[in-house]
Amino acid sequence: MQYKKVFLLVCCFLWATVQTFAQEKVNIIGQLTVRKHAEISIVSNVAGSRRVIATYFTNPNNEKFSFSIPFRADATYQIKVVIMKMGHLRLEVDRGATFPLQFQAKQNINVVLNPSNFDEKTGKGIEVERKPSRYSTALLNGTLTNWKYGGDLNIERVVEGRSEKIETFSTEKGGTYFSLLVPVQEEGFYYLSNSRWKKRIYLRPNDQVSLNIDGTSGVKADWTETTPENRVLDNWAQLIEPASHYGYKLEQKYSAILDSAAFSLAYQTLQPKITVFLKDAQTANVKFNQSFKTVAQLDNSLLIMRSLLNLAGKKHLFWLPAKEFSNVPAYYSQVLHQNKISSANLLLLGEGSEYLNLYAKFSLSELSEPKRQSLGDEEKLQYMMNTVSNETLKSFLLKSQLEEFSINNYSEFKQVFLPFAKYAKPESVKLKYNNILEQFAPDTAFIGKSAADFILPDVNGKMVSMKDFKGKVIFIDVWATWCGPCKAQMPFLKEVEQSYQGNNNVVFVGISLDADKDKQKWLGMIKEKELEGVQLLDNIGKSFGRKYKIGAIPRFLLIDKKGNWVEVRCPLPEDKNRLKAYIDRELKKGI
Repeated sequence: MQYKKVFLLVCCFLWATVQTFAQEKVNIIGQLTVRKHAEISIVSNVAGSRRVIATYFTNPNNEKFSFSIPFRADATYQIKVVIMKMGHLRLEVDRGATFPLQFQAKQNINVVLNPSNFDEKTGKGIEVERKPSRYSTALLNGTLTNWKYGGDLNIERVVEGRSEKIETFSTEKGGTYFSLLVPVQEEGFYYLSNSRWKKRIYLRPNDQVSLNIDGTSGVKADWTETTPENRVLDNWAQLIEPASHYGYKLEQKYSAILDSAAFSLAYQTLQPKITVFLKDAQTANVKFNQSFKTVAQLDNSLLIMRSLLNLAGKKHLFWLPAKEFSNVPAYYSQVLHQNKISSANLLLLGEGSEYLNLYAKFSLSELSEPKRQSLGDEEKLQYMMNTVSNETLKSFLLKSQLEEFSINNYSEFKQVFLPFAKYAKPESVKLKYNNILEQFAPDTAFIGKSAADFILPDVNGKMVSMKDFKGKVIFIDVWATWCGPCKAQMPFLKEVEQSYQGNNNVVFVGISLDADKDKQKWLGMIKEKELEGVQLLDNIGKSFGRKYKIGAIPRFLLIDKKGNWVEVRCPLPEDKNRLKAYIDRELKKGI
């Protein structure tokens, strides 16, 4: 009995401690003086134990940041700033600094960070003012149940139909409290998320909302302080929950429940309930009411499309959803057509881009199988673009397909995407379009030009020129013994070579970028992998690789019967039929 009392006292003390920290917060509002990608973190130190409490991610379109930090009198605090720059392929660290922060409980402080003046020793580059916020924010806080191991809780904003993480609150093992302060200039949809789930919320400037949420699923949420908009969203999430079990939710993305009959029953049972729900789902906020109609259309459609792809997926290391729709039941097709979204309001939702992409793929499934199989990439994209009437949505469908289609070279880009260049007007679409175009455009300097400007030694040391094969189609594989992806393509290349066995009009040439000093290693791999065709050694690319600006391998190139370059970026051998189409086209041509 005595132990029980002690246990209860300890629990009360811990709960009181958590509540004290939850109530005694410090709000930090700030901005960078430059528009840069940056990671800004608040670090606490308690008895020598340092940990990151929260991190905010800025970008060139969002230089403001904010935090709501639980205050501890026994802790010291720092603000850590890492400025990023665009590297060759991704963002890289440019510079950074860490500064001490001093504040008291329940304070509001403003911070201005000037990266050009960063000096940790003198404290230059940071200005701190203790006064009310300079811009509007919304506060989202609460507690987590089933959150045994701690971890990150994120807030995501919507940008052009996609959600992007802007702030992370880090909880310790056993921690249950979270607090996220979000810069909100205009009301709209945001997402509370972790690695397993996302929960849609609606925030307006100066909103303060609190909830107790299930940290495992994100579904069960008890709002202790909320708004009418969030009540509607929460009731909606609970309404569709019986059908959303079947491959719709984030935590089930790789482990779909494979029961199509159960999903069909749950989904069809849900439809009349949705009709009734929408009649009553009204608030005093006209803007939200209009947006919520799009929410309902989108979710009702994604329930079908996500689930069908998951149900048709395959087990690999984890569950892989199918890439395309096939044999969509008539009832689902009818609902998808009824709920088709043609308004640009779709881009106000974090799933908007996904919906555009999936609906375009769904439209292809309505073609007959022979017709669908006969479509080339350019015809496929044309068909999908025609499913969208809104010009703005066409632009962002184009962006999603720039990411979806596997384009190997400038010729394919020109054929597939150039007809839709007029839709690459929004800045982000233009950037994506031009990045891909610029990747391939330099190759045009070689296409149609002579390929007889290099000579390399073969396995016997004999010097070989492409002139030696004039009148034949030449397929070149650029590889190296140290290149894993190159070795992965070798079995597929052998299959392609076997397809042309006995055809004296095509020659397969391998060019290794190994150094001369590694010649024995090169010869050993040729024997080990049983590589056929003509094998040449280009000493670390001095004679061939650098001349043709080959910065990454494997790389596959094609020379026509006249000895001129046809392509300097052919499809990978793993895409056997696509690659063979290139070779076959040249074999049909005369000299």
